[in-house]
Formats: sequence, C-alpha cells, structure tokens
Amino acid sequence: MLCKMVNEEYIMKIGMLQEEGKKIEEQLNLFTQQSIELSNLQENLKNFHETKQKEILASFGKGIFFKSDVREKGFFVNVGGGIVLKKSYEETREIISRQIVQIDKIRAELVKEIQKLNSQIVELVEEVRGEGGGELLG
Repeated sequence: MLCKMVNEEYIMKIGMLQEEGKKIEEQLNLFTQQSIELSNLQENLKNFHETKQKEILASFGKGIFFKSDVREKGFFVNVGGGIVLKKSYEETREIISRQIVQIDKIRAELVKEIQKLNSQIVELVEEVRGEGGGELLG
C-alpha cells in the first residue's frame, strides 16, 4: 500500500513536469515561428533593396495588396510605443538581425529548460523503477 502511494506521488510529479514541458514547448514553437517570419522579412527586405523595379505590389494586410510606385528605398519602422522612424536599408536590416538574435537566445534557453525537465522526469522514473514500482509506469 505504501509503495502504491509513493508511486502515485511520483506519477503526479512526472505529470506536472510533463505539463510544464508542454507549455515551454508551445512557447518554443511560438518563438520559432517568429524567427522564421523575421528571417523571411529579412530576405524580402534584401530582395526589395536589390530590385530595380519602380512599381511593386505592397501588402495592405491580410492578403490585400495595392500597386505602389517606389520613389525611394527608405523604410518607416515602428520602433515601439507607436513611434515610427525613417530608417535606411542597413539600419532596418540591423534591427531585424538584432531581433532574430534575441529570439534565438530565448529559444536556446527554452530548449535548455525542456532538457532539464526531461532529465528530471527520467530521474523520477528511474527512482520509481528502483523501488520496485516499475510495473505501474511501464
């Protein structure tokens, strides 16, 4: 009876760690998607900078586009707090690069957290099996 109670406690701890891992994995997926979007934005920025076309289709949002004449290749960038500043190609590219670096650092930390949780789960499972309760988990 005592062994069963101990195993139930371990199973509960493992379940909580797994739930925490799922939440972190969701965050990781979100940051991965943001990193992909920023990389795509950086590629689009480069393509725009290198193009010689004077007329483009500009996105209005949600799949709606309009024709636009390119008069200059400067960009207006939201720098936070609703403040929009004019930036050069190089400045804009650097802003995006910094954002990618920040997101990649966060992603690396999330991966470490998931690995740590997985190690804790493995340790708990081994403890349960070591106490002769392997039949409840396996």
